[in-house]
Amino acid sequence: MPKPVLESGTSSTTLSTGTASTTLSTGTASTTLSTGTASTTLEAGTASMMIKARAIKKQKPTTILFVLDASLSMKETIDRDEHGRKIQKIDAAKQVLQKAMMKIPTGVDVGLRVFGHLSQPGLECQATALLVPPGKGNRTAIISRVRPIRPTGLTPLTYALHQAAEYDLRRAPGQKTIILITDGVDTCGHDPCAYIKTLRPRGIDLKVDIVGLDIRRDFAKKKLDCIATSSGGKYYDANTAADLIDSVSHSVSQAISGEVIIGGSEESKIKNTLTPAELIPILPMDHFDKSDPKTKNQNQK
Repeated sequence: MPKPVLESGTSSTTLSTGTASTTLSTGTASTTLSTGTASTTLEAGTASMMIKARAIKKQKPTTILFVLDASLSMKETIDRDEHGRKIQKIDAAKQVLQKAMMKIPTGVDVGLRVFGHLSQPGLECQATALLVPPGKGNRTAIISRVRPIRPTGLTPLTYALHQAAEYDLRRAPGQKTIILITDGVDTCGHDPCAYIKTLRPRGIDLKVDIVGLDIRRDFAKKKLDCIATSSGGKYYDANTAADLIDSVSHSVSQAISGEVIIGGSEESKIKNTLTPAELIPILPMDHFDKSDPKTKNQNQK
């Protein structure tokens, strides 16, 4: 069967199922490809293209575990909101987590672990807790459990990663990703990168993406980047609340589809056709406490 070719200038074209190979030439303004195309090439110049295929939504089991730094330094400010109010790092992280929970597809298992949220003498380097185990239908629980967290103690980063990898995700099927939101390195004398390097030889396969909040020291960035790259993940610098939103959005998109939605200018954006339709890009939101009067009143005390 000859290969169908669409010449330039067609304003709207639909190709039905069963075509083995299809090439679209330049100039098509809008093109829709239905399911069943085995091989498709899109040439330069198409103004708008939409590819529909049932295979797009098929994905292996995926688990995302958010690991949130709640050490004392997370009280520092990272930005100002639209009203000029200073935003603490912890509140910026809560904003993004709340928004992310509403956007991640329902078929993805999601969980939440925090660390550095306790300052009891002798226990500060073991201060971590799995607030919400990975699962489905737990988005509201994650939002409600993260709201009262207040930055308090040290940064037992290695111990938190150990608990997440050895216990929280050990039996999870399919692809496993830790999204670590932190503003510093381990302050309990351990080397988290050295620990991460021991996982794969022991049969623990997971990826760690790290969002570093306003980290200005190069050695700290290098240590965090070592954790990410050693696991096959990525390190993102986030110096503003907007950077934090972009970075978490990138990591979530990659965890779900294996591809990244690039933010920034229109020219630099990559439309991720592999991302399930249920995933809506994480967008900036109002001040975290605005939507919850009770929380707002507590924070003003």
